[in-house]
Amino acid sequence: MNAPTAPHPVAGLTSLGPDFPFAYDDWLAHPAGLGAIPAERHGTEVAIVGAGIAGLVAAYELMRMGLKPVLYESGQLGGRLRSQAFEGADGIVAELGGMRFPRSSAAFYHYVDALGLETRPFPNPLTPAAGSTVIDLEGETLYAETLADLPPLFQEVAHAYDAALEEAFGYRSLREAIAAKDPAAVKAAWNPLVPLWDERTFYDFVTTSKPFRNLSFRHREVFGQVGFGTGGWDSDFPNSMLEILRVNALDYDADQHLIVGGVEQVPQGLWRHRPKQMVHWPEGTSLASLHGGGT
Repeated sequence: MNAPTAPHPVAGLTSLGPDFPFAYDDWLAHPAGLGAIPAERHGTEVAIVGAGIAGLVAAYELMRMGLKPVLYESGQLGGRLRSQAFEGADGIVAELGGMRFPRSSAAFYHYVDALGLETRPFPNPLTPAAGSTVIDLEGETLYAETLADLPPLFQEVAHAYDAALEEAFGYRSLREAIAAKDPAAVKAAWNPLVPLWDERTFYDFVTTSKPFRNLSFRHREVFGQVGFGTGGWDSDFPNSMLEILRVNALDYDADQHLIVGGVEQVPQGLWRHRPKQMVHWPEGTSLASLHGGGT
């Protein structure tokens, strides 16, 4: 299952928690495997309802441990990881669900690498992958290749958001604990925030934070419409601030990649992959073969 060399080596922060700080990437890489099933239970059928990526990963790993997963799916294999190729346009794929995947999601890339799939940086605004970004805001058009190319207002918005996160959440310490994979330190930083912010919205955070209150309403408006990282965030203003904090703290909005040829190759690949290291089942067994070759 493990590729000889990982195209996506884990470097720095990975998505550890913060609500449930468990190092899935370390568990997946452990030489002893994920677990073991008593020999007398090998071949036992286990029902898995839903053939999205979670169901397929569960089925794949249970098969490797010697059980016989039986997947039940009313729709299409892969769930929200669904791609559609354009007829007559070789290599052009539309993603109908998930389309960009942060490098901090080490467990996801464990399977991407095991399947030998190629990725490329996603062309988010103001990233090298995008090359250039054009912002059209209320009739004013701005061209930029980096944040420094934009008027000072945009840099003031970015700096205000960084300062607001640090002021309210001890953001740097939280991220250091996550990067260090220190569950106790992560929970010590995260748990006190839950009762304070679980019922408070993203917009509440922006409008009550001192760094933003020191700026104009125009700054908050630009923050919502243009945003940071992956784009505007005003559609997320009604959401819990804890949800947004989790996205930021785990780098879910940074260093995102796309899957060349479409992300549907991940669920389809797991369905057809024949692991070399497997208990009970003969060589060449796959989820597809256990389901009579179905697709």
